[in-house]
Amino acid sequence: MSARTTRITAVVALLVGLAVVSAFAEEEEQAFVLLPDKSLGSLASLNSLDAKPPPAVTDSVKWGRDWIGLGRDTAFIFGYQVVTITMFYFLPESVSKWSDQQKKDIFKRWVDNVQSPHWDHDAFAINYIGHPYFGSAYYVRARERGFGEFDSFVYAALASAMYEFGTEALFEQPSYQDLISTPIGGALIGLALEPLRSWIKRKPEPKWYDHLALAATDPIGMLNGMFEKALGIKSDLRVDIGQHNRIHVELRMNWN
Repeated sequence: MSARTTRITAVVALLVGLAVVSAFAEEEEQAFVLLPDKSLGSLASLNSLDAKPPPAVTDSVKWGRDWIGLGRDTAFIFGYQVVTITMFYFLPESVSKWSDQQKKDIFKRWVDNVQSPHWDHDAFAINYIGHPYFGSAYYVRARERGFGEFDSFVYAALASAMYEFGTEALFEQPSYQDLISTPIGGALIGLALEPLRSWIKRKPEPKWYDHLALAATDPIGMLNGMFEKALGIKSDLRVDIGQHNRIHVELRMNWN
């Protein structure tokens, strides 16, 4: 086995190992339950101070890793990447910076690239600002789907690897910096943003800038929501029952 193959195998094994460990990770003290609209009453009653959690649900119940929703989010993310790469492929070299020679034998280039991850020489802003921001988008999306902190970190790592060893590897070698800074920086940013996002969601009448802040901190959710609406995906109510029986109600999208 070559050194390059050994390196790529080690990276993939690490990511798979993290995914396995996360399945057994203890959830945080938070419960998520998805109930039909009729069991929750009207939106007006849910917005009142008298709203009570369903009697069968307590803080000790572990609900709500929305695997279907997160799977759909991941499919959308991959679709965005494919569309972006396709656009750059057909753009002139003056725009894409990819020569005709680079576009030839693209799949052979992918095989070579995924076996040769390297330390890149991109600008500091790209490696340590841009990639952590996208990592936080992955992290927040998993958190919004009911996953715990460690699970969401693992998802950010896997989403980063999907990009580095997937669409980007069609033209460039995977980057060690990106595989590290995207999930770690993303998780740190995501954790820092959670109090702000929770505070905004608790507002009885969010302003336009509140919606802007939620969109900026969860761009994947905003974009996916637009496509889900265009595709006619119906919504159910998701109830988040946190500590001290506090209730937070939000819309969660589901296929027809």
